[in-house]
Order: sequence, then C-alpha cells, then structure tokens
Amino acid sequence: MSRASRFDQRATALVELRGLRHEHELFEEALAARGWPVLERQGREPAGFAERRVRYLIEARFPGSRFNATAGARQRIELIGDELGLDLQVPAVEGVARAPRELPRWYVYERPEAPAGTGPAARARGRFALWCAERAGTRDTGRLVTAATPQAARWLAARPLPGTPAQRGEVAVRRSLGAAPTPASGTGDRRESARLLTRLLAFALLGFVLGARLMDVRLVQGRWSWASTVLLAAAAAGAAFVLGRSPRGAPGPARAPAPGADTGSAAVGAVLVVFAAGLGAFTAWKAPDPGIGAPAILVLLLVAVVVNGLRLLVRQWSWQRVAPWLLPALIPLGFGLLPGVGTAVHVMYLDAFGVDLEDVEIPRAHQFLAMAKLTLCLSLWFLAPGLLGYMKHFHWHVRDRLFGNSVVLVVSIVLVVTGFLGAGLLAAARAGERAVAAAGAGRTPASYYGIEPEWVCLAPVGEPADVPVDGGVLDPARPYLKLGDSGGVVVVWDAGEKAALKIPLERLRVAPADSARVTCGTDGPEG
Repeated sequence: MSRASRFDQRATALVELRGLRHEHELFEEALAARGWPVLERQGREPAGFAERRVRYLIEARFPGSRFNATAGARQRIELIGDELGLDLQVPAVEGVARAPRELPRWYVYERPEAPAGTGPAARARGRFALWCAERAGTRDTGRLVTAATPQAARWLAARPLPGTPAQRGEVAVRRSLGAAPTPASGTGDRRESARLLTRLLAFALLGFVLGARLMDVRLVQGRWSWASTVLLAAAAAGAAFVLGRSPRGAPGPARAPAPGADTGSAAVGAVLVVFAAGLGAFTAWKAPDPGIGAPAILVLLLVAVVVNGLRLLVRQWSWQRVAPWLLPALIPLGFGLLPGVGTAVHVMYLDAFGVDLEDVEIPRAHQFLAMAKLTLCLSLWFLAPGLLGYMKHFHWHVRDRLFGNSVVLVVSIVLVVTGFLGAGLLAAARAGERAVAAAGAGRTPASYYGIEPEWVCLAPVGEPADVPVDGGVLDPARPYLKLGDSGGVVVVWDAGEKAALKIPLERLRVAPADSARVTCGTDGPEG
C-alpha cells in the first residue's frame, strides 16, 4: 500500500473554496496527491480571472486513532489551504464509522452416502458416519462460509465458485465443535473483538504490576499493601464490567441475553486479572533482589510504550522526516560510547571518599558496563520522539505544530539533563555517599562497577614508622576499608578519621577481615 493510501480513519467533509480556476486546480491536485476522492462538486467552473465559490464534498483519509479523528480531519484539510494560500473553509466534517457484523461461521461437508443394507448394523454405521461428518469434520470440503441463517449458509455452500472443484455429492453445513447448531439471531461488531482484547490486556498488565507490588512490599517491609489490594480489586471489577457488558448483538432493539452469560463473562475477566496478579507476584518473588519486581516491570512497560511511540512516528512520516528527530538521539548515544566516558561514574563515586580515579584500577569489563549504563541513561531522550509519535497518532500535531514542537524540545532538554546528570553522574555520587555512610557504620559497602570495597588488616613490613603513608597515620591494630590499588599503591579508607590512605603494597601484608569490628595483629585478624 502506498503512503498516500495508508490510512486508519476516514472522514467526509464539506469544503468551500473561493478563488480562481488555477487555485481550484491546485486544491484538487493536492487532494489527488493524498489519495482523497472528491465525492461531489457544486458550483460553476471559474472562467478567466473571475472568482467563484465552489463546494466540494470530499473524503479525507489519514492514519491515527479514532479519538479526536474529526478534529484531525478538519485540521488536515485546513492545512492544505494554509500551505497553498487558499481561501478555504470547512463548514462540516464527520468521521465515517462502519460496523461490519460478525456473522457466524459454517463449515461445508459432503453428506455421507447411505450404507448398503437395511439392518441395525447398517443403520448404526450410517448414524456414526453422519455424526463424524457433522461433529468431527471428517468429510469437510474445505469451504468456509459466513451467514446469519442456516438457509443462507446452505445456499452459499452449494454455489459454485470459479477455480474450485465441483461438488461431487450433496453438501451441507455445520458449526464448529462446541458451537450452538443454530446461531443467535443477533451478531456483533467484527472489530469489537480487537478493542475488547486491548482493554482486557490493559487490565491484565495492571494486575501484573499490582501483584508484583504486593510481593515487593511483602518481601521488603513484611506487611500487606492494602492500597495495592484495593487497586487490584478495582482492576478485577473493571475487567469484569468490560467483559460482562461486551456487545453481543447488532445495533438495534436489545435482546435478552442468555441466562448467566454476563455473569460468566464477568467472572472470566476478574479471574484473568487475578491470574495476572499471581504471575506478577511470582515474578517479583523470583527476582534476584527483593523489591525490584514492580519497578523492573514498569521500566519494561515504559520501554514498550516508547518503542510503540517511535513506531507510530515512523508509520505516519517518511524516513526523510523521521531522521531529523531520531538522528540527534544517536549523538548522545555516540557520546556515551566514547572510550573512557564510562569512568565518569567511577570519578563521582570515588569523589565521596576523596580518592582520584588514577589511584584505583578499574577492570576494562566494568568500564564497559559503566559506559553502557551512561548510554542507557542518555537513551531517555527517545521519550521525546516517542511522545511526538503519540501526539501525531491522536491528532494533536497536525496544523498548530509550534506548540507541539516546543513541548517536545523542552521535554528533550529535560530528558537529556535528567538522564546524564540525574540518573548517571549524580546517581554515582549518591552511591558513593551511601558507601561512605555504610563504612562509617561498620558495614561493607556494595560493589560498584568494578570497585570492590572490603575490610582488610594491614600489617607493615618492618617498622610501622618506616612505612610511607599518604593521607594519615597507619594503625595496624584496626581494619581499613580497601577501595583498590593501582601502580603498586593500595588505597584504603579510614572510617574513624574519614580519610583515604595511600600506602605502597610492597611495604604491607594485606589480609582480608570479616568486618570492621575485628582486631588486627601482625598475622591478620585476631577476632
């Protein structure tokens, strides 16, 4: 399908155009370029340089959501007039809404021939063959018909179709296994099933997140989250309401539903949400760290939402128009991939200890992981073009684009600053501050991208007074927090004095200590 004919929505509009003959030709050429047909044209053809007012009845075709589609159609038509400098008005516009009915499906089969003989065995064989043909589909011809009544289905089954083999015998129709032999009189909208599944998926995802949240609170705080429970109950009730009131009939007078049909459908919707909540709780329970289940799921959902926004942007624009928005996103990503950029997080982390980066050797693999973290933080910029994709999908970025572009620009700046500084460098500084606080409390700080803090006992080789110490005085009787080493010099943190010491490794014997509360001797920890 060409881009001019790629559309989701249609709207019929009455357009009034006042101008010369060539202006009417410009407008009609613009409609033809977009693939919008002119349904009716009222008014005299302009002659010479005389201006005439002509009314067009056109059908606008464009991609996007049904929501706000009428306003989007009006703005798209007015945009043509603005671009061509025409005296154009749109007095009336309305969306084209079609609701094709979901007709029952019938399978065509050949009736089995009556078995030879008239005895009980022959009649039993005939009944069994007929049952297999009607229920199990053993004699299906391969034709599928859709019809509201059995009479219409039988007529379609017997009708010859070009290019298909002729029917060898008498044919009949059957419903699928488990379906009612005679369908209900009412039929629903064929497109409503997709909308219903979308709503149920949204409720199921909400239940999944709430189930993970319940388990996170249970694992971390040891209590039950009543707020999440109330939201989960509301989600289950919402799914039951949506599925219970789903349309089952064609537009027209209401018909009596089957007994228990609405109750059963509502129960299925509620059970679906509860089952999704159970899966979310199980996922959070199996997470490597307690309390990260719901946040991790929300991040994955956010990524999916952004990717869908980029898809919507590319779908409505050509790559030539999308590239100016997406190529700038590669600039910060390329910056994050530069050699040594990842060590910026190590600089911010070690600054809390008053230690320089060159004093601690960082493995190359962990430098790459830190670089990947910064790149991921800079990838927050993709939220901006994703937002633009949703704005175009809901027809909020059609004619008055200055406001939309300003919003996207502001969001872009905020995301770049938030990603690089807030989630990148400042987060590393906060991790360093937490590590200093943990060391001051006698705990072992967690590792951080190749920096492995550990408590050690330092036994000097020779007299303690002869060991050169940069930054303080060495006390061999108590443990120190080792941050790393580089160039034959070890860097340790004195939690009592809140200072970093740099000591040559050749003048020390380093022995690991279990905690900050042990007493060190000449041979290591003593207890």
